[in-house]
Amino acid sequence: MMKIRIVSLFGLLISMCLGQEISVDEIMERVYSFKRPSSSIMEIRLEITRIKRKKQKTKVREFTRYEKYYDSGKYRSKSMARFTKPKIVKGTGLLSWVQRNGQTEQWFFLPKLKTAKKIKAKERSRSFLNTDFIYEDLESRKPGLDSLVNIGTEFIDGDQCKIIMAWPKNESAYFSRKIWVNVRNWQICKVEYYENESEKEKTLILTDFIEKNGFITAGKMVMERGDGDKTIMKISSFKPDMGLNDEIFSRSFLIKI
Repeated sequence: MMKIRIVSLFGLLISMCLGQEISVDEIMERVYSFKRPSSSIMEIRLEITRIKRKKQKTKVREFTRYEKYYDSGKYRSKSMARFTKPKIVKGTGLLSWVQRNGQTEQWFFLPKLKTAKKIKAKERSRSFLNTDFIYEDLESRKPGLDSLVNIGTEFIDGDQCKIIMAWPKNESAYFSRKIWVNVRNWQICKVEYYENESEKEKTLILTDFIEKNGFITAGKMVMERGDGDKTIMKISSFKPDMGLNDEIFSRSFLIKI
Protein backbone atom coordinates (compact mmCIF):
# COMPACT_ATOMS: atom_id res chain seq x y z
CA MET A 1 0.00 0.00 0.00
CA MET A 2 2.82 2.41 0.94
CA LYS A 3 4.61 1.63 -2.34
CA ILE A 4 1.42 2.36 -4.30
CA ARG A 5 1.01 5.69 -2.51
CA ILE A 6 4.64 6.67 -3.25
CA VAL A 7 4.21 5.81 -6.92
CA SER A 8 0.95 7.76 -7.09
CA LEU A 9 2.55 10.79 -5.42
CA PHE A 10 5.51 10.64 -7.80
CA GLY A 11 3.14 10.51 -10.77
CA LEU A 12 1.21 13.49 -9.42
CA LEU A 13 4.42 15.53 -9.06
CA ILE A 14 5.44 14.71 -12.62
CA SER A 15 2.01 15.76 -13.90
CA MET A 16 2.23 19.03 -12.00
CA CYS A 17 5.68 19.77 -13.41
CA LEU A 18 4.57 19.00 -16.96
CA GLY A 19 1.50 21.12 -16.50
CA GLN A 20 3.64 24.07 -15.46
CA GLU A 21 5.97 23.76 -18.46
CA ILE A 22 5.74 26.98 -20.44
CA SER A 23 5.22 26.73 -24.20
CA VAL A 24 7.70 28.09 -26.72
CA ASP A 25 5.20 30.72 -27.88
CA GLU A 26 4.67 31.87 -24.30
CA ILE A 27 8.45 32.14 -23.80
CA MET A 28 8.88 34.43 -26.82
CA GLU A 29 5.75 36.41 -25.92
CA ARG A 30 7.35 37.15 -22.54
CA VAL A 31 10.56 38.21 -24.27
CA TYR A 32 8.88 40.63 -26.69
CA SER A 33 6.21 41.92 -24.30
CA PHE A 34 8.76 42.90 -21.65
CA LYS A 35 8.24 46.44 -20.39
CA ARG A 36 9.87 48.92 -22.77
CA PRO A 37 10.14 52.70 -22.44
CA SER A 38 7.86 54.71 -24.73
CA SER A 39 11.04 56.35 -26.01
CA SER A 40 14.76 56.22 -25.26
CA ILE A 41 18.17 57.62 -26.11
CA MET A 42 21.32 55.48 -26.04
CA GLU A 43 24.95 56.42 -26.46
CA ILE A 44 26.73 53.46 -28.06
CA ARG A 45 30.37 52.59 -28.75
CA LEU A 46 31.35 50.12 -31.47
CA GLU A 47 34.65 48.23 -31.49
CA ILE A 48 35.20 46.44 -34.81
CA THR A 49 38.03 43.89 -34.73
CA ARG A 50 39.51 42.27 -37.83
CA ILE A 51 42.17 39.56 -38.05
CA LYS A 52 44.42 39.78 -41.12
CA ARG A 53 47.65 37.85 -41.58
CA LYS A 54 47.53 36.91 -37.89
CA LYS A 55 47.43 40.57 -36.92
CA GLN A 56 44.55 42.18 -35.06
CA LYS A 57 43.23 45.63 -35.90
CA THR A 58 40.37 47.40 -34.10
CA LYS A 59 38.36 50.42 -35.27
CA VAL A 60 36.15 52.44 -32.93
CA ARG A 61 32.84 54.08 -33.86
CA GLU A 62 30.37 55.99 -31.67
CA PHE A 63 26.72 56.75 -32.34
CA THR A 64 23.51 57.89 -30.66
CA ARG A 65 20.39 55.76 -31.03
CA TYR A 66 16.89 57.21 -30.64
CA GLU A 67 13.86 54.91 -30.36
CA LYS A 68 10.13 55.37 -29.91
CA TYR A 69 7.22 52.91 -29.47
CA TYR A 70 3.64 53.59 -30.52
CA ASP A 71 0.44 52.28 -28.89
CA SER A 72 -1.59 52.62 -32.08
CA GLY A 73 -1.23 53.27 -35.79
CA LYS A 74 0.56 51.47 -38.62
CA TYR A 75 3.96 51.45 -36.94
CA ARG A 76 4.93 49.62 -33.74
CA SER A 77 8.25 51.44 -33.33
CA LYS A 78 10.70 53.78 -35.04
CA SER A 79 14.42 54.24 -34.43
CA MET A 80 17.26 56.37 -35.66
CA ALA A 81 21.01 55.85 -35.28
CA ARG A 82 23.31 58.83 -35.88
CA PHE A 83 27.10 58.40 -35.89
CA THR A 84 29.14 61.02 -34.03
CA LYS A 85 32.74 59.68 -34.08
CA PRO A 86 35.20 59.48 -35.76
CA LYS A 87 35.02 62.30 -38.27
CA ILE A 88 35.06 59.92 -41.26
CA VAL A 89 31.60 58.55 -40.36
CA LYS A 90 30.14 61.57 -38.53
CA GLY A 91 26.59 62.32 -39.67
CA THR A 92 25.97 58.84 -41.12
CA GLY A 93 22.51 57.63 -40.12
CA LEU A 94 20.13 54.66 -40.21
CA LEU A 95 16.37 55.12 -39.92
CA SER A 96 14.08 52.14 -39.21
CA TRP A 97 10.28 51.95 -39.11
CA VAL A 98 8.80 48.68 -37.82
CA GLN A 99 5.21 47.96 -38.85
CA ARG A 100 2.75 46.07 -36.64
CA ASN A 101 2.83 43.13 -39.07
CA GLY A 102 6.59 42.80 -38.48
CA GLN A 103 7.77 44.29 -41.78
CA THR A 104 10.58 46.84 -41.50
CA GLU A 105 11.36 49.85 -43.67
CA GLN A 106 14.94 51.18 -43.47
CA TRP A 107 16.81 54.16 -44.94
CA PHE A 108 20.57 54.71 -44.87
CA PHE A 109 22.22 58.14 -45.09
CA LEU A 110 25.81 58.99 -45.99
CA PRO A 111 26.71 62.71 -45.77
CA LYS A 112 28.69 62.57 -49.03
CA LEU A 113 25.60 61.32 -50.89
CA LYS A 114 23.39 64.08 -49.42
CA THR A 115 20.32 61.87 -49.77
CA ALA A 116 18.69 58.96 -47.95
CA LYS A 117 18.81 55.57 -49.69
CA LYS A 118 16.05 53.06 -48.96
CA ILE A 119 17.38 49.61 -48.11
CA LYS A 120 15.81 46.97 -50.34
CA ALA A 121 14.91 43.50 -49.09
CA LYS A 122 17.86 41.92 -50.93
CA GLU A 123 20.25 44.37 -49.22
CA ARG A 124 19.24 43.38 -45.67
CA SER A 125 22.01 40.77 -45.61
CA ARG A 126 24.76 43.37 -46.19
CA SER A 127 27.13 44.44 -43.42
CA PHE A 128 26.15 47.55 -41.50
CA LEU A 129 29.13 49.95 -41.77
CA ASN A 130 31.63 47.07 -42.07
CA THR A 131 30.59 45.58 -38.71
CA ASP A 132 29.59 41.96 -38.05
CA PHE A 133 25.97 43.11 -37.79
CA ILE A 134 23.88 43.14 -40.95
CA TYR A 135 20.86 45.36 -41.55
CA GLU A 136 18.52 42.48 -40.70
CA ASP A 137 20.17 42.13 -37.27
CA LEU A 138 19.16 45.72 -36.50
CA GLU A 139 15.48 45.04 -37.17
CA SER A 140 13.08 44.51 -34.29
CA ARG A 141 11.44 41.08 -34.65
CA LYS A 142 8.07 40.18 -33.16
CA PRO A 143 6.25 36.91 -32.40
CA GLY A 144 4.78 35.25 -35.47
CA LEU A 145 7.68 35.87 -37.86
CA ASP A 146 9.39 32.56 -37.03
CA SER A 147 8.53 28.90 -36.61
CA LEU A 148 9.66 28.05 -33.08
CA VAL A 149 10.69 24.88 -31.23
CA ASN A 150 11.85 24.54 -27.62
CA ILE A 151 14.87 22.19 -27.76
CA GLY A 152 16.00 22.18 -24.13
CA THR A 153 17.49 23.95 -21.16
CA GLU A 154 21.03 25.13 -20.37
CA PHE A 155 22.64 27.11 -17.57
CA ILE A 156 24.68 30.21 -18.47
CA ASP A 157 26.57 31.94 -15.65
CA GLY A 158 24.33 30.18 -13.13
CA ASP A 159 21.05 31.24 -14.76
CA GLN A 160 18.65 28.77 -16.33
CA CYS A 161 18.02 29.42 -20.03
CA LYS A 162 15.47 27.97 -22.43
CA ILE A 163 16.93 27.14 -25.85
CA ILE A 164 14.71 27.99 -28.81
CA MET A 165 15.23 27.17 -32.48
CA ALA A 166 13.72 29.78 -34.81
CA TRP A 167 13.20 29.31 -38.56
CA PRO A 168 12.07 32.45 -40.44
CA LYS A 169 8.72 32.15 -42.22
CA ASN A 170 9.63 34.85 -44.73
CA GLU A 171 12.80 35.79 -46.64
CA SER A 172 15.84 36.08 -44.36
CA ALA A 173 19.64 36.16 -44.53
CA TYR A 174 19.68 33.18 -42.15
CA PHE A 175 18.52 29.59 -42.37
CA SER A 176 17.79 29.59 -38.64
CA ARG A 177 18.68 31.10 -35.27
CA LYS A 178 19.34 29.32 -31.99
CA ILE A 179 18.20 31.52 -29.10
CA TRP A 180 18.96 31.30 -25.36
CA VAL A 181 16.35 33.00 -23.12
CA ASN A 182 17.18 33.66 -19.46
CA VAL A 183 14.07 32.63 -17.47
CA ARG A 184 15.06 34.87 -14.54
CA ASN A 185 14.53 38.11 -16.46
CA TRP A 186 13.11 36.82 -19.80
CA GLN A 187 15.95 38.45 -21.73
CA ILE A 188 17.75 36.91 -24.71
CA CYS A 189 21.36 36.33 -23.63
CA LYS A 190 22.77 34.41 -26.62
CA VAL A 191 21.97 33.85 -30.30
CA GLU A 192 23.64 31.60 -32.86
CA TYR A 193 23.01 32.37 -36.53
CA TYR A 194 23.08 29.50 -39.06
CA GLU A 195 23.75 29.59 -42.81
CA ASN A 196 22.19 26.14 -43.24
CA GLU A 197 21.15 23.23 -41.08
CA SER A 198 24.67 22.54 -39.76
CA GLU A 199 26.90 25.57 -40.47
CA LYS A 200 27.01 28.34 -37.87
CA GLU A 201 27.87 31.78 -39.26
CA LYS A 202 28.29 33.81 -36.06
CA THR A 203 27.32 34.11 -32.39
CA LEU A 204 25.86 37.03 -30.44
CA ILE A 205 26.43 37.25 -26.66
CA LEU A 206 24.40 39.76 -24.61
CA THR A 207 25.62 40.70 -21.11
CA ASP A 208 25.98 43.57 -18.61
CA PHE A 209 22.23 44.25 -18.51
CA ILE A 210 21.29 47.78 -17.47
CA GLU A 211 18.20 48.36 -15.32
CA LYS A 212 16.85 51.90 -15.12
CA ASN A 213 13.42 53.18 -14.05
CA GLY A 214 12.00 49.65 -14.29
CA PHE A 215 13.37 49.05 -17.80
CA ILE A 216 16.11 46.63 -18.78
CA THR A 217 18.45 46.43 -21.78
CA ALA A 218 21.67 44.62 -22.66
CA GLY A 219 24.65 46.86 -21.92
CA LYS A 220 27.10 44.85 -24.02
CA MET A 221 26.61 42.84 -27.21
CA VAL A 222 29.42 40.86 -28.82
CA MET A 223 28.91 39.51 -32.35
CA GLU A 224 31.74 37.08 -33.13
CA ARG A 225 32.66 34.88 -36.07
CA GLY A 226 34.68 31.69 -36.03
CA ASP A 227 37.70 33.35 -37.70
CA GLY A 228 38.20 35.82 -34.82
CA ASP A 229 36.50 38.81 -36.44
CA LYS A 230 34.04 40.44 -34.04
CA THR A 231 32.09 43.58 -33.22
CA ILE A 232 31.53 44.75 -29.65
CA MET A 233 28.61 47.09 -29.04
CA LYS A 234 28.65 48.84 -25.63
CA ILE A 235 25.96 51.13 -24.24
CA SER A 236 27.60 53.95 -22.28
CA SER A 237 24.36 55.82 -21.56
CA PHE A 238 20.70 54.71 -21.44
CA LYS A 239 17.98 57.34 -20.99
CA PRO A 240 14.40 55.95 -21.03
CA ASP A 241 11.12 57.87 -21.47
CA MET A 242 12.60 60.99 -23.02
CA GLY A 243 9.42 62.14 -24.78
CA LEU A 244 11.03 62.26 -28.23
CA ASN A 245 9.46 64.29 -31.02
CA ASP A 246 8.26 62.36 -34.09
CA GLU A 247 10.34 64.63 -36.31
CA ILE A 248 13.49 62.77 -35.17
CA PHE A 249 12.19 59.66 -36.97
CA SER A 250 11.50 61.34 -40.31
CA ARG A 251 13.47 61.02 -43.54
CA SER A 252 13.96 64.78 -43.63
CA PHE A 253 15.64 64.68 -40.21
CA LEU A 254 17.80 61.73 -41.31
CA ILE A 255 19.54 63.83 -43.97
CA LYS A 256 20.20 66.79 -41.67
CA ILE A 257 23.90 67.16 -40.85
